[in-house]
Amino acid sequence: MSVLILPFKNLTSTPEAGKTISALFISSITLHHVMYLSSASNGTMKDIQKMTESGTLPNSILQPLAKEHIDAVLFGNVTEYEYRSGLSTEPVVGFTWKMISTKTGRTVWTGAVSQIDTCFWFCHDTLSEFGKELVDAAVDKRLSDDYQYQSRQDYFNRSD
Repeated sequence: MSVLILPFKNLTSTPEAGKTISALFISSITLHHVMYLSSASNGTMKDIQKMTESGTLPNSILQPLAKEHIDAVLFGNVTEYEYRSGLSTEPVVGFTWKMISTKTGRTVWTGAVSQIDTCFWFCHDTLSEFGKELVDAAVDKRLSDDYQYQSRQDYFNRSD
């Protein structure tokens, strides 16, 4: 599967939070070899980024991407990316994402994460480290779900 990953929209007061989460998705997907990353022409990218604010992409955008051999587009929003103070200073990361098939226009993967690092005394996770843990967990879950689905399909399609 060839995927175009767009910069996530930053809805936080932390500069570059959207680009950071996008980069973490790129890193995790590349590390797991689960999808091939793609790019699109600059003109198309500007149109796509405007359209993703609505949470979907029209066929007029998806069809040209499909012709460029891009199977899906992944985009999202970063809703939390900061340190919160309480008994200790803890990283808080939250984001949503959606992957849309360029061939069908259907959502093929969606999710949301919002979590405070629950580590107490001796933990020193940075925002990026904690964000990476959350993104990796989301990608791992997707891989696990895909594997379970494929295993069920293999079971029901066998010819015993």
